Amino acid sequence: MRIWLFAIVLVLWGNLLHPLIGSTAILPGGSWPFVVAGAALVVVSLFAARALGLDAATLGLRPAGAFRGFLIGAFAGAFVATSAVAIMRGIVPALIGQPVIYEPLSRVAAGDLSTHIAFFLPLGAVIPEEFAFRGTLLGGLLARYGVRTAVLASAIAFALWHGTVAFFTVMNTTMPVVLIVPAIAGAFVVLFVGGVIMAGLRVTTGSLLTTIAAHWAFNAVILVGLRYQRID
Repeated sequence: MRIWLFAIVLVLWGNLLHPLIGSTAILPGGSWPFVVAGAALVVVSLFAARALGLDAATLGLRPAGAFRGFLIGAFAGAFVATSAVAIMRGIVPALIGQPVIYEPLSRVAAGDLSTHIAFFLPLGAVIPEEFAFRGTLLGGLLARYGVRTAVLASAIAFALWHGTVAFFTVMNTTMPVVLIVPAIAGAFVVLFVGGVIMAGLRVTTGSLLTTIAAHWAFNAVILVGLRYQRID
């Protein structure tokens, strides 16, 4: 029961972040308030793990295989993101008759984007989310249920965590109005599938560093790939 309570807390937490501190950042996770909120989420996740009786190995915090997991995660995240950028820049414009541009990137200089990717992205989004979802939540679910239930449930929670983020991300693109609702629905599907893939990587390699690397590489490649549709 307690693991489901933690899942509910995560979903509420994620959907309150944007209304409360979203205005402090141009890109998701890209401000000091997000870094502070991220640190708080890591602390809460570790306290929850202790309350659930989860050890370091169950959370994926073990040195064995960590470097190999990092390489696997980085490659997987970059590969999937590169494919997604190719679709967004090639196939989607052909289908809807116009390019899809993420408007906030037009307000970010190249140097600021580098700072975001190197610092704010991992500390304000990637690491906290991985501790919460592929660490405590997935670990707690695996300890009580089978792999399938744990993977699917953690992926659903991960998608729901991004509810307000998915909405505002789509609204900040040049997506035609008639396609906004399908685009938001599609974003949830992508988030769920991403959650399944990340949980699968975590279960397969046994290391949280795998999904941290995958999550960071995916977001970094997406941002760079979409940003350089424009040239300063």
